[in-house]
Amino acid sequence: MKISISKNFTIDEVQRSQYARDNELDNVLPSIYYMNAIRLANNILEPIRERYGAFSPLSWYRKQKVNEGVGGSKNSDHITACAADIRHPKVSNMELAEWIRDNLEFKQLILEPTWVHISYVLGNKDKQVLTKVGGGYVPGLITTP
Repeated sequence: MKISISKNFTIDEVQRSQYARDNELDNVLPSIYYMNAIRLANNILEPIRERYGAFSPLSWYRKQKVNEGVGGSKNSDHITACAADIRHPKVSNMELAEWIRDNLEFKQLILEPTWVHISYVLGNKDKQVLTKVGGGYVPGLITTP
């Protein structure tokens, strides 16, 4: 049975992690983070789906061990289900990032080389926008070679 957390997203999508599966790690979302996942789905992912059509996040919730294993930041919003890494098959990552920047409220938006990282934290609408360039990050959305 699929458990929905919003109109189009399920708890399975929140918890899905190839790294956790490959390394036999538990990545079950604790109940204390359910509302974070629901807020991210309703405030970020559903509007993207409404605009561009169906997609599924590449990465969403990560337990601490999973986050460490994939090289995530120690204080990543993925750990509390407040962030997702996404790409959409119908648009470029730049177009997706620009649309998010111009149309949604968020804490952080990062244009990565092969996906877009987006976080939504209740009460934090900092709208930090970054692009990953080499081993670091630069402010704004820029096209990288």
